[in-house]
Amino acid sequence: MRLVTETLLLCLARFFLFFACRKYLLRSLYSDLQSLSADSTPGGGESTPTHQGNEIELDSLPPPTTHTPKSSKFFNAGTTFLHTIVSRAIFSWMFAESCTMFFLLMLQGLDILSPRTRLINWRFSLFFLMATILVIIPLSVSLLLALGAGGGDSRSCFKSLLGPRVVFSLVPVVLYLFALSYIPLPEALSSSDITTAALSRLIVLGTIILGLLSGFGAISSSWQYLPFLSRAQSVPGNQDVDASEYALASIRNDLRTRRAEAERRAESKVEGSWFSRVGTSFRGGDSLTQELLGLEALEYQMSRKTESLRQRRDAAKYSKTFRGKMFNVAARIFAVYCVVRFISSLYNITFLPTRRSSSTTTYPDLITDLLAHILSSEVKLEDVASLSRQISLALVGVIILTSIRLVLRGVTRALRVTSRNLGASLMLLVLAQLMGIYLLSTVVQMRSSFPPPPTKPDADATVTNLFSTIPEYEVFGSLFDWSFLSSFVASAFVRWGAERVNGDDDS
Repeated sequence: MRLVTETLLLCLARFFLFFACRKYLLRSLYSDLQSLSADSTPGGGESTPTHQGNEIELDSLPPPTTHTPKSSKFFNAGTTFLHTIVSRAIFSWMFAESCTMFFLLMLQGLDILSPRTRLINWRFSLFFLMATILVIIPLSVSLLLALGAGGGDSRSCFKSLLGPRVVFSLVPVVLYLFALSYIPLPEALSSSDITTAALSRLIVLGTIILGLLSGFGAISSSWQYLPFLSRAQSVPGNQDVDASEYALASIRNDLRTRRAEAERRAESKVEGSWFSRVGTSFRGGDSLTQELLGLEALEYQMSRKTESLRQRRDAAKYSKTFRGKMFNVAARIFAVYCVVRFISSLYNITFLPTRRSSSTTTYPDLITDLLAHILSSEVKLEDVASLSRQISLALVGVIILTSIRLVLRGVTRALRVTSRNLGASLMLLVLAQLMGIYLLSTVVQMRSSFPPPPTKPDADATVTNLFSTIPEYEVFGSLFDWSFLSSFVASAFVRWGAERVNGDDDS
């Protein structure tokens, strides 16, 4: 009876977190992702003012004139799309289960609730996170890409799901799981059960992803403060921004005119012979089609350049204020930490073989050693290492947050998503997956520093200690350092080359 009562209380807490996230957190997050998706879509930028009254101002490119709705209930502004419902539900449940796992760890440290209740709910949350990261989110992304930007009509969506699209959507997920099964396990985990092996492979993949994101974020945060790598940029004035906006508006007006002309030509060729239409397709189109492609590429580059000029102008104005000066000081300190983190990872890889045998509970870290030498007379070495690991973990999370925006924008570009709502939904799914991966990696790193539960003479350690269900962090530490260093060096090289080729940094 106690088990049922305590589990019901935890379920109520889950539902509260789910609805709180859905009602309050996603309200602002989803709108931010929509604007980010619009910025990352070529041709989907904001309208820019023109300087001549006879020119047409463009906002976003209209749909083709040949597009007709498939249902009388055509999508209006208040339509709730299927991909919106799916992405919000998955993200909210991921958020609820992540908070529940941390809540259970706190309950374990305080010895609240029975050990069996904590273990059952812990295993449920862990299984849900693994299933969502490995299967549900990849399958949802694949299905939503197959369905496209529609989804307002539930009947048409149901018919599409019953078609061959489901089979083709399962293929990437099966290949993903098949490739994941070939990830080699560390020697210490080679004889684990299926659940631990799957979790270990997921943590291996997650550790590599987090290391890559951390290296990319470290370069993004500290690049402008690295004088030996970055190039000093001039501060654009209002005239420079206005000139760029005027040029962008002219390109968009030309693009709209050419699109209208191409549509008129396409309508006039509808009555043409089958051979003429096929011949045009094999020839790759006429000069107007090539001109359209060139204008689209030029519009995309000009929109990025204009946005970069705006950001640099606004950043220069903001840096002159008191808040801006304080932000610049904090940014420089954070840039120093990013460089120290790079040196620390290089130190770990270099000295790990010699330090491994003498350190089994803490992973050697440059920051840990410095703090240990400074505070060794007052604080125990184990306490300093534990505190340093938590601070380092939090700062790594900050580094990842600085790179999330660019990563999500790159995902939308790579998938070539043209719908603002669909792009926001896919970003939300990717964000949910990254949140789950970061949580699992965080829990693994907390194993050696989190206070153990109070011991009882007749209690089983595998039941009372939730950390007994997850692998140790020491077997994954070098993976993070290698991926961090690789991403750091590669990102620095790409940015350095882009500045030399393009003359500015608009990434």
